[in-house]
Parts: sequence; structure tokens; C-alpha cells
Amino acid sequence: MAWHPFRNLGLKCMAVGLGTMLWLTVGSEHLVERSVRVPLLFRNKPVALEILPDAPDSVEVHLRGRASQLSGNQADVTVYIDLADGRPGSRLFHLRTDQVTTPFGVEVTQVFPSTVMLTLETTGTRGVLVDAIVEGDPATGYEVGKVTVEPAQVDVVGPESQLKVLRNAITETVMVDGAKATVSRMVSIGVVNSALRLREPRTARVTVEIRRKRP
Repeated sequence: MAWHPFRNLGLKCMAVGLGTMLWLTVGSEHLVERSVRVPLLFRNKPVALEILPDAPDSVEVHLRGRASQLSGNQADVTVYIDLADGRPGSRLFHLRTDQVTTPFGVEVTQVFPSTVMLTLETTGTRGVLVDAIVEGDPATGYEVGKVTVEPAQVDVVGPESQLKVLRNAITETVMVDGAKATVSRMVSIGVVNSALRLREPRTARVTVEIRRKRP
């Protein structure tokens, strides 16, 4: 069969052109480095231990990869510490590059800081009173009287040192602006200290007496 080098010349030129463009595109994806702030997560924390709130919630990670891989916000990059061997007290934990999860093809070159200190405490439970948060002014000639909360007490869970200084739990705000009669609302209960939590989610019935002012 005779060889015809110029047969389908247009298609051959197109194929060469596409191949060249592909090579240039891949070649232009040079490696770059970027530093990002990423969440610090904790795995395998013993049930009876709590992490005190002074623990860092993020660290800086140095990444290397193609420009297109590092152009986003890197929301899928995280660093984790394994607390399976955790015990009460302050401890130093090393952060290695193999503790960082990254997309395929992205290399971790450094984690900063390379060491973090965590303080772990035994989990405790304490019952505290619930204070209602009431705001606003009743209608002219009226005033706020007795305020009742049901339940009046809840159990709070968290680090023992934080429980010792906890004074109370609080409710969501109940507004009484312009009220001329008793106000009753179902609202959520919570605690201000982020290291603490209710043993179980609770709501409260807050009843605010609105009475006429005495002459």
C-alpha cells in the first residue's frame, strides 16, 4: 500500500496542535507554595476528659502543589491530634506533616507551630440555677413583677475547673416591651462559657408578671 504523507493533512495538523496545547498547559502548571490557616481537630478524645478552651483552634500549614490545586480556600485541608492516650494535665503534642489531610497531589512541607500545649481535665457535672433574661419596658403605668423559670435548675457538663466558677445558666431573652399583662414564653437554656454545655438540650417556660404600678 502506498504511503501518502499528505493525506488528511488538516486532521494531522489539528492533532499536533491539540497535543502541543495540552503539553503547554500541563507544563505551565508549575509547582507553587502557599501558607494557609486550617482547623485543628481532635480525634479519639476519651469520653471522661475535656479540652480546656485555651487550646488553639487552627494552625498554619505550608503546602506545595500545582497552582490550580492551591488557588481555592483549601477548606478540605485539616490537621488532627490523636488523643487516644490523653490523660488529665498539660501536655505537649507534636504536629507532623503526616497529620495533615490534603487533596491528592498536594504536599505538606511544614506545620506551624510544630508543637502545641493542651490541658485536659476530668469531665464533671454540676447543677446550677437558671436565670431568665428579661428586657424591655412594659406599657406606661405598668412594671415587671415576679419572674419565674421552669425548670429552675439544669445540669451542666464540662471541665471541673470551669464548673467551679460557673454561677448560673441563662435563658434566651424574653421581651416585655409595651406589655400590659403577664408574658409567658418557651425559650432555650444555655451557658455563656463555651467550654461548658448542658447535659441535654433544654427549654424553659419563663413567666414574667406585668402589674400596674402602685400610686
